[in-house]
Amino acid sequence: MKMIHRNRQVMEMVTIKDVAKAAGVGLGTASRALTGNGSVRSDTKKKVAAAAEKLGFVPNQLARNFKMRSTMCIAIIIPTVFHPFFAKVVYHCEVELYKLGYRLIVVNSQDDVGKETRMLNMIKQQRVDGIIFITHYEHDNIDPTLPIVSIDRHVGSGFPYVTSNNYEASREAVKYLIDSGAKKIGCVCGATAVISGTRHRYEAYIDVMNEYARPVWLLKPLFKHGQEMEVMREYFARYPETDALFTGSDMLASAAYHVARERGLHVPQDMQIIGYDGVLDAWETHPKLTTVHQNVSEMVKAIVGLLMKRIRGEETPQRVEIPAMLVKGDTTR
Repeated sequence: MKMIHRNRQVMEMVTIKDVAKAAGVGLGTASRALTGNGSVRSDTKKKVAAAAEKLGFVPNQLARNFKMRSTMCIAIIIPTVFHPFFAKVVYHCEVELYKLGYRLIVVNSQDDVGKETRMLNMIKQQRVDGIIFITHYEHDNIDPTLPIVSIDRHVGSGFPYVTSNNYEASREAVKYLIDSGAKKIGCVCGATAVISGTRHRYEAYIDVMNEYARPVWLLKPLFKHGQEMEVMREYFARYPETDALFTGSDMLASAAYHVARERGLHVPQDMQIIGYDGVLDAWETHPKLTTVHQNVSEMVKAIVGLLMKRIRGEETPQRVEIPAMLVKGDTTR
């Protein structure tokens, strides 16, 4: 036991100066080789790494982060982990942030505005370097200088966000239903308490219906994730003659498919359905949805890029748009 204790003491006493001496390089070169900050020849990096391993040297990441006033942690606050769109966003965020040496903390707010407020305080307490914030609620009095970014949601003045071309892509989807012969086209989109780019989806539907002198059969309730089936049952109770439906998410489109089947309708013969997101391929067993496919990986690359600029105190655009595209599946003719 004494031997183990003494060996631990020796390892703890090893410094970067010892590594530099063992590798036969200068202190600055050893530091750059171990941290990756600055240019160092590959053979020198290998020599320094070998010396560090032989001596049992472990860089004091905590001390370095403290000196830089950085935690190397980013938090993402999402309404729920059970929604496939949010799950896909989290996956790609982890991938992109890992490349930059950051760890990702996932916060499932469960649509609890109080919990979101408490989590936002993490950044004020310097427990994280930045936050990717996706919410359904308004949050007043957030310091606009904080490194916070969002996807689809306009969280507040000064906070940048990334979105898709919601309006144009939704117009294309609704016009596709008209061109496919649909006569009685409805729309179901979730409402949000915060300003969201998703509102352009049902606004596009309304505009197209007006242009073609068609009735507007729109339902846009404020509901929580997991209540999609209830929402769709309410829609069909109001508008049972619907022969085509454009929805604001793939989850609503999936619910529409199941409720249509409950009512004895065949998809796409009796009822055509188009969703929005393009995230259900690996989740659902029913026929592949026709959907407006958002390029989530590119959206996340953009949002991480904006967040890094915010952390560095650089100027950022208020809004970045990543094009979405309609992808034909089995739920339309």
